[in-house]
Amino acid sequence: MVREASSADRAAWDAYVAVDPEADVLQAWAWGEAWRPEGELPRRLMIVDDGGRIRALAQALVRATTGGRSILYVPHGPLWDRRSPGSAEDFAAIIDGLATTARTVRAIVVKIDPRSAAAPDADEIAALAARHGLGRARRELQAQTTRIVDLRDGGAELAATWTKDGRNRVRRAAREGVTTTIDRAADATSISAFTDILAETSQREGFTARSPAFLTRLASELARHGGWYLTLARQADRAIAGVVTARVGDRAYYLYGASLRDSSLRHLFGSDAAMAAAMSALASDGVKTLDMWGVAEPDDPAADPAWEGFSLFKRRFGGAPVRHPGTFDLVIDRPLYVLRDARERLASLRSGWR
Repeated sequence: MVREASSADRAAWDAYVAVDPEADVLQAWAWGEAWRPEGELPRRLMIVDDGGRIRALAQALVRATTGGRSILYVPHGPLWDRRSPGSAEDFAAIIDGLATTARTVRAIVVKIDPRSAAAPDADEIAALAARHGLGRARRELQAQTTRIVDLRDGGAELAATWTKDGRNRVRRAAREGVTTTIDRAADATSISAFTDILAETSQREGFTARSPAFLTRLASELARHGGWYLTLARQADRAIAGVVTARVGDRAYYLYGASLRDSSLRHLFGSDAAMAAAMSALASDGVKTLDMWGVAEPDDPAADPAWEGFSLFKRRFGGAPVRHPGTFDLVIDRPLYVLRDARERLASLRSGWR
């Protein structure tokens, strides 16, 4: 039976997310709560069997669009046990539940982008989506390719899996006196230091950064259950780089990274020091893997050239490449969906003319 989750279900919800190998922080209860004040209200659906065991779940964000309509987006979900005997039925039921919810919030489309734990699984999930009427979205909403790092011992054994350049940079940072600190408690001073660096990085690199208010909420929500790790690299008392990772069960996810750039910092390699320290801390706390959250491989013809800079940085720290199935659309209102798609195509063409 599909039902909407209530606050009383939070512990059970997060326990399911913690043990599902294909789940990550975007389906954790904290992620939805962090978005709530941004106007993207979470709607949470779950299938519970007669014994009270969760069989599937989906955290969807309701995103407003033109004309009083909305988009229902399920980031890195839904989640269901694909290896159980009734997995196909569970997937069908959770999709039907999302369609019903979409109609109540006047959604034009439901967008899903489930993850896969291993490369062959992506094709299996894509085929299942197609059988239930979902089509490929024209635009991906999350990174489809990433790397998963086995954190091993968090020390010499882990460092041996990095590239030579990666190891040299971390050692050079230590020789230059770069130190690191790790905030687990959503410390306001640490978050402020990171958001200042993030603002400068976003301006330099031309992307939109999450607001300080959002990061503060996310930190507070994740820290309640030990999921927040903010690593700052410092030169003397000055924060020069930072990495935000989130823990879910025995898995962690690289969410945000930022660094300052000026001539005095050229050979300090603060970002590398922060990444190495974050990995070590996670491993010490029993975390087994770190998802680098968006990595383009050098031989991938579909890779966005704009990804090369941060992908090169992340590839220094090893990991096994994984490709996720991608984003799929369940169309609720076909005429408005076609109109919206046409407008997006036109906007894309116009931006190309400028």
